[in-house]
Amino acid sequence: MSSKNIGIGLAVVAVLGGLTAYVYRPQTQESAASAAPTNPWSRVEVARIDHVTLHRPSGAEGQRDIELEKRDGAWTMTAPGRGPTEARAVEDLVQRFADMRVTRIAGRNTASHGTFEVDDAHAVHVTLKSGASSVVDVFVGSTIGSGTAVRVPGRPETFEVDQAITSMVQREARDWRNREITHLNRGDVASVEWTNRNGTFHFNKSGETWTAATGTTVERLDTARVGSLVDSITNLRATDFAAPAAAVGIAADSPRFTLTTTAGDGGAQTVTVRLGNNSGDSDAFVQREGSDIVYVVTRSVAESINPAVTAFQTPLPVDAGAAADAPAPAPAAAPSFPPPGMGGPGGPGGPGGGQQIPPEVMEQLRRQLQQRGAAPH
Repeated sequence: MSSKNIGIGLAVVAVLGGLTAYVYRPQTQESAASAAPTNPWSRVEVARIDHVTLHRPSGAEGQRDIELEKRDGAWTMTAPGRGPTEARAVEDLVQRFADMRVTRIAGRNTASHGTFEVDDAHAVHVTLKSGASSVVDVFVGSTIGSGTAVRVPGRPETFEVDQAITSMVQREARDWRNREITHLNRGDVASVEWTNRNGTFHFNKSGETWTAATGTTVERLDTARVGSLVDSITNLRATDFAAPAAAVGIAADSPRFTLTTTAGDGGAQTVTVRLGNNSGDSDAFVQREGSDIVYVVTRSVAESINPAVTAFQTPLPVDAGAAADAPAPAPAAAPSFPPPGMGGPGGPGGPGGGQQIPPEVMEQLRRQLQQRGAAPH
């Protein structure tokens, strides 16, 4: 073989080797990043988000649209109800969307929307805004592994993201709101007063116990019970909120309690809570003075706001003589089988016979048997 042919062969081998090395070269960070799916929404700056909207098509009538706004650095609900939100509830939601990244495309056409529940009938439509600008606008569907299926309006794809947000965006309206009615340090409470149809009951704290104030007289006063009631009403929490048209029945003369605190963590303050009408079979409406929010509470909470006199008393001791005064128990019914002396055990014709039966017992037995149509001859 000529040297010319050898040179051409070596050149071909070198070219093939270079192509092979290029094809199978390790991916750099830049090339790997360019191959990953991109997020089809703007970058979320948590501090700039001041409005969140959740549209839940499966929500109850009047509860499908939830509006949350940041005012003076604090989040509040503006619809369907109005009031402060649970601590960090909205911040956590916004942070989830700020951290959310697409990991893969789960479906490439609209036929997959129903499968992943990102269609209009099932998905929760979430919008995050900064001022008038929409930063995130997505439909949140079902859970996929440890992530979530989402889609963007106007695009056919279903994206899988790396954040679990399905259950968070499906919360009921009440679960976004702050349900604390009172949140006081028991050690800061100096006095308490209950006012209801049973009277006015005013107690002052003396060290770690309670004493009745002037004008309050309770027989068999149990200061431990007073303390237990105070523990209950210093940390009241609602189960829900009154509907806009509910007949709450709260007025100035409604049953109420008033707590007065010394200068503690929250400073000296007076807190009054009033009880209204029943809500359903086992709940009731309550309202804290100075607030327009009407809460729904359980029956046990309602009883701590409107206690009976016995709630402050030591139970009456059991009267040992009461049993002696009770009516005597009724005599046992006569046996239905023949007793000794009538052919039963121990009578003539049975073992152990020879005993005599009193005439009154015989007469009673005769009547019983006569009633059954089998009187003895």
